[in-house]
Amino acid sequence: MEQMPRLLPGLIITIELSLIGFLIATILGVPLGVFRAYNPPIIFTFIIDLYVFVVRGTPILVQIYAAYFLLPLMGIKLSPFWIGIVALTFNSAGYQIEIARAAILSIDNGQYEGAFSLGLGKMRTLLSIILPQAFLRMLPPMANEMSNLIKASSVLSVITVFELHKAANAIISDTFKFLEMLFAQAVLYVVFVVLMTQLSIYLEKRIGTRLQIKNFSQR
Repeated sequence: MEQMPRLLPGLIITIELSLIGFLIATILGVPLGVFRAYNPPIIFTFIIDLYVFVVRGTPILVQIYAAYFLLPLMGIKLSPFWIGIVALTFNSAGYQIEIARAAILSIDNGQYEGAFSLGLGKMRTLLSIILPQAFLRMLPPMANEMSNLIKASSVLSVITVFELHKAANAIISDTFKFLEMLFAQAVLYVVFVVLMTQLSIYLEKRIGTRLQIKNFSQR
């Protein structure tokens, strides 16, 4: 396609937005989800649950506008790109908290009892027994969350972030090739999502195999 070189800068920015936002959200969301799973003091439970409620109860567009207008009022001056990162991180971390919490709670209590009977402490049990199994269970919903974040990045065009959707709209304004650009966007988004999904499947199989080998060697 002759317009593809004009789409590539937007695609690169979309990739950067999605990966950086997802990575930071994982660093924040997963530990909070694990923390929430172990029934922390009521004040922390309330704050985490309120945060998750706000994220899940408001559209991503509202969260983007909130970041765009509220951050400058707080004296935080960022470029539209980094405001987009903040908005995507805020959104994704809320969902990842629930993903991590559900994964931890899905582990059978027998795993804890077995670890304690072997003399392992709570932290050692968490790090060596519970988290590896929980992480494996997190991968499919995490891949789905990554796909949602990729698609959500297209909304950042409303704050002038020149991602894929914004780049395609610029081309449409110049060439009036609406259907061609719509198709090109769809293909690029689908390819990106499929690649992330395949990576998740690969990691799930690889980590699952290692866990099986580790469990077998410990028998």
